[in-house]
Parts: sequence; C-alpha cells; structure tokens
Amino acid sequence: MKMKNFLLLFSSVVIFSSCYYDNEELIYGKASCDTINVKYSVHIVNTLAANCLSCHGGNAASGAGIQLGNYNAVKTQALNGRLLSALEQAPSFSPMPKGAGKLNDCRIAEIRTWIRNGTPEN
Repeated sequence: MKMKNFLLLFSSVVIFSSCYYDNEELIYGKASCDTINVKYSVHIVNTLAANCLSCHGGNAASGAGIQLGNYNAVKTQALNGRLLSALEQAPSFSPMPKGAGKLNDCRIAEIRTWIRNGTPEN
C-alpha cells in the first residue's frame, strides 16, 4: 500500500511539474517604460528607424510623401498631429506602421511624451 501511495504521489509531481511554463511578466514584473527621460536622439529616432523609415525615410519617401528621415520633418508631423494619430491608429488616419502590428504602448507613450514636452531636439 505504501508503494502504491508513493507511486501516485511521484507521478502527480512529475505530471504537474511538466506542465509548468515561465511567464516573464509574472516572474520579473512588467518591463518599465521610462517616459520621463525621453530623448529624440535615442527613443524617437530608434522607434522611427525600426518601424517607419523603410517607407518614410530618404529623399523619395514612398509613404504618401510623408518624410520622417530628419528632425524637422518628424517635428512637422508631430506638431500637426498626424504622427501620433497614425501610430495610435486613430479613426480617419491610415494605421501605421502599414502592414505591421501597432507599436507597443511604451513606444507610443514615449512619442506622446516627446510631443507634450515640445518636440525637443535632444
């Protein structure tokens, strides 16, 4: 009888431990999103380079003629509301990045903060 109980306990431990998976968010908590120290030269440029410049960079921007390849062009789109509205995928704006998923909340929050801070060239 003791052997039967031991085998039952042992097999239960093996079965339940084999179904375990690590959820990074549960283990380490949510990754922090620093929207206090947002810098154009780091946060905004990197986000645009990774998600926008393939269509909106260079001299002949193919994305509806909207240029995002330099600070003044990005500032113009930020101040007229088109940059953030497209990235937030607001109604009546073409959702960006085109053909890809929406940017994560942190990247959008960084851009929103940069705009609220007056679009500094830092």
